[in-house]
Amino acid sequence: MNRISEQKNSFALYFFAYCPLGVLCPLIGQYLSSIGFSGTQVGAVTSVGTAVAVFAGMFWGKVYANVSHKKWVIAIMFIGAGVMALVSLSTKVFLIYAVIYGAMYFFQGPVHGLCDSLIMGNKGDFALIRSAGAVGYALAVYFAGEYAERNGLDKIFIIYAAAFAVAAFVVMRENEPPYYKTEEKSINAMELFHNKKYVQLLICAFFIMGTNVGNSTYFGYLFRESGGTVAGIGLAFLLMAGSEAPFMFLIPVINKKISSEKLLMFAIGVCVIRFAFYAAGPSWQVLLATFFLQGISNGILLVELVKYFGRIVEPRLSSIAVSTFYAIGNNLSVIVCSLIGGMVLDAFSARGVYVFFAVWNLIALVIYATMGLYKKS
Repeated sequence: MNRISEQKNSFALYFFAYCPLGVLCPLIGQYLSSIGFSGTQVGAVTSVGTAVAVFAGMFWGKVYANVSHKKWVIAIMFIGAGVMALVSLSTKVFLIYAVIYGAMYFFQGPVHGLCDSLIMGNKGDFALIRSAGAVGYALAVYFAGEYAERNGLDKIFIIYAAAFAVAAFVVMRENEPPYYKTEEKSINAMELFHNKKYVQLLICAFFIMGTNVGNSTYFGYLFRESGGTVAGIGLAFLLMAGSEAPFMFLIPVINKKISSEKLLMFAIGVCVIRFAFYAAGPSWQVLLATFFLQGISNGILLVELVKYFGRIVEPRLSSIAVSTFYAIGNNLSVIVCSLIGGMVLDAFSARGVYVFFAVWNLIALVIYATMGLYKKS
């Protein structure tokens, strides 16, 4: 009974921890455009946030790995992100806004990776629990889109802060994972770079994750170019992000037939096909009808990549390995994709952005195959 209760709490944690991303990521571009920012400025703001997250990931990952009260670290980060989101409503000046947005990402950027470490450290059913995050993201973007169209896009930050406040309360009910620090030596991320396979996977992840996060920002532009509405963006993300959960549920079953490594290669291939298809400029109805492509790709990637990084290092390095993946393989990639995506948006429209995304993911597929990362660990 205790185990069931713990699992329910973990589901609630992931649901509320991913609600803020569902509120923010698909609509932040629309909000920034509404207050007068250009496509390049939108890309710059989101890139500033992710640039901060690169260093924040290394900082918070080391803090998390070397303290015994790990859930307190996560709770503080939830609250910090919520507070900075509310502060961001106080300005529409580009430079000031970029600084505040960066401060928000100092707390938000690494926190989901640390939640992953918390759950895996407690031996939770990660694929199943992570699916609750996909559901939270999907429902949040749908209801936030509906609410923002009626009441203004600025309201997304209030919903964002409220969801993180609930997540901070819920995480305090989790068990503390094992504590590996010794008196002689603290855990350091530099140890990871002596692991050849870890470095190879990190390089590959760099060419995968940025486009998936960038899609959350630029899909709204593509959807509206195709004739869709702001509320329609919410529906699209409800379907797309919601489709991730069933595939996350299925991963343990699929792994009995196909190894995690080969499943990842398949997911990367789907990413290439998906973004190339978007670049062709389908109508908003067709974009809605092909929502399941995100479920296939992201549903696998978001679970299997984290698991892959966690299992190719020593257990004591697991939490900082995942944090470093989020910092470099995810956030640094997002910076590049956001900056280039913003410039391409101004020069060639949203369809051009997706040509870039397809090529970027194709590089990942080539690297993954040539480095033999598809071979079972």
